[in-house]
Amino acid sequence: MGEIEIRDIVESDYEEWLRLFELYLVFYEKSLPTEIKEATFKRALDPSVDMWSSLAIHPETKKPIGLVNYLRHMSTWSVTDQLYLNDLYVEEGQRLKHVGRNLIEYVYAKGDAMGAPNVYWCTDMTNHRAQLLYTKVGWYSGKVIYKRPPGSY
Repeated sequence: MGEIEIRDIVESDYEEWLRLFELYLVFYEKSLPTEIKEATFKRALDPSVDMWSSLAIHPETKKPIGLVNYLRHMSTWSVTDQLYLNDLYVEEGQRLKHVGRNLIEYVYAKGDAMGAPNVYWCTDMTNHRAQLLYTKVGWYSGKVIYKRPPGSY
């Protein structure tokens, strides 16, 4: 396989972006209403929103094989913004080919370019395959995530 292209989404990418995003949701055994998926895609295209989506493009087929969604936010612990890598997905048959690494490094480069070099993300404790990559491109912070219980708001 040749070099994988990583690029920001454009409006005509919706169907392929949606296909990958839905595969990501299936992987995590989750579902989202159509309006949330549509809003997420629109936000990623809106220059007034600090949220982006990028695709990994297969070098031969020119078809998207991976996606990353990320957003920028302020922090009370720093004067520079941070990037939260919200979603990362690579098609099953394209894993172990550096696609995930390339997507993460793309976000790193975007963060550096916008003065927000602190990039972080989370994954399920049981997602061991992804953690093999994450320990190579990042470091485990030791944090545990808590959330407000569903139905309490």
